[in-house]
Amino acid sequence: MTKEKRKELLIRALRLYTLLVTLITILMMVLGYLLDRDRVFSYEAFFSPLIYALIGTAATMITWSDKELSVRSLVIRKIISLLLIEGAIILIALNSDTIPTEKSWILPALALGIFAVFVLSHIIQYHIDRKEAEKISTDLARYQEKQMNGSSAS
Repeated sequence: MTKEKRKELLIRALRLYTLLVTLITILMMVLGYLLDRDRVFSYEAFFSPLIYALIGTAATMITWSDKELSVRSLVIRKIISLLLIEGAIILIALNSDTIPTEKSWILPALALGIFAVFVLSHIIQYHIDRKEAEKISTDLARYQEKQMNGSSAS
């Protein structure tokens, strides 16, 4: 992998990590407010979104490819990524003393929340990437027009 590709991958990972921390924090707030209002957390709870976002970013980076993928390959990689994230976070929840997994609604709510964050993060990333591609296309068209006008003037 070239230095430029590594830099691009790192930037994408940081962008995804920041987005996931935000979405996971919102998810935890909503789930807690709707389903477990009486629960009180310590300051250690602030680490949870950071750790969960790291898991989500790592799972996405594991399935990342710098090659152009077919739609089928892309969908398979996304499903694998989602399953890795779901599995890792549910495994953490089952082994955590602070997450009340004995309540019947916790695991389904957690799985649904992870899926919602996964989908939302992909939608947001798609829009960011689309805007970036539009800007690059516009810049390229402007450059080509400038080159053509410059060469025809000679």
